[in-house]
Amino acid sequence: MLLGAVVVAAVVLFAWFPAGSLLNQRSNLADTGAQLAALKKQDAALAQEKKNLSDAGEIGRIARAQYQLVSPGQQAYETLPPSGAAAAGTPYAGDPGSRGPVAPSATPELPPGGVTTTTLAAASAGHTASPGAAPTGTPSGSGLVSRMLHALEFWR
Repeated sequence: MLLGAVVVAAVVLFAWFPAGSLLNQRSNLADTGAQLAALKKQDAALAQEKKNLSDAGEIGRIARAQYQLVSPGQQAYETLPPSGAAAAGTPYAGDPGSRGPVAPSATPELPPGGVTTTTLAAASAGHTASPGAAPTGTPSGSGLVSRMLHALEFWR
């Protein structure tokens, strides 16, 4: 009988007393405490920044350092590194002005003499018509159709 009472008491204790839930709540409480400490530290840093930003000297220092602003009557000068001696850490290391010109990639596809009025007239007369070009048989002149053909010449 005593053994049965102990078993029933153990079953009742484990059924109604959620030990797993209690351990989970303690873990959540510890995580929340760490998050609260981090937020308090961030709050203290923001309060210090607010205090610093109420000083006119600090505002001027930030304006000069981050936004290159100057006080009235002053002039701002910026010294650039020499064109051949740009170091890898400088902001001007990737300056495209220090490189030579780039050759066009579509050079072989361009017509040798460029676009002429004879190619436009041939396109408007139906010779070598391309998709998207004007219908055949339209007169070539200074009208809308010839301007469209000139604009669509790259499709040929």
